[in-house]
Amino acid sequence: MQDIRQETLNECIRAEQSASVVLWEIDLTEVGGERYFFCNEQNEKGEPVTWQGRKYQAYPIQGSGFEMNGKGSSARPTLKVSNLHGMVTGMAEDLQSLVGGTVVRRKVYARFLDAVNFVNGNSEADPEQEVISRWRIEQCSELNAA
Repeated sequence: MQDIRQETLNECIRAEQSASVVLWEIDLTEVGGERYFFCNEQNEKGEPVTWQGRKYQAYPIQGSGFEMNGKGSSARPTLKVSNLHGMVTGMAEDLQSLVGGTVVRRKVYARFLDAVNFVNGNSEADPEQEVISRWRIEQCSELNAA
């Protein structure tokens, strides 16, 4: 079960929610690599999204299958990461197909993002308002050149 802060829960039921921003951390330090921080979008200033003082580089990444329920087997999510500039191919070749690394997904409502993301700042910035999921990389099921 996840602890979700009350302000985040309140945002979920508002008639006009702010945009949901998904931030990805791929931590390969356990397998001899580095930590990477990605987001599919940029902030309103056209810069990397900043959350809790850390910049998340705009990079094509997509996750699915993160649903949680109390019945049946555990979720087995899938993460698709662009191989832009051969980055993923290089990491997979150097780090045993990334097996043993950790993927962290952070879901944050835009209204809680750091003030530096906005031209006029953000008085509602709140670094505690996130929903975190952590997953261990068990396999690299497909690797394409593109």
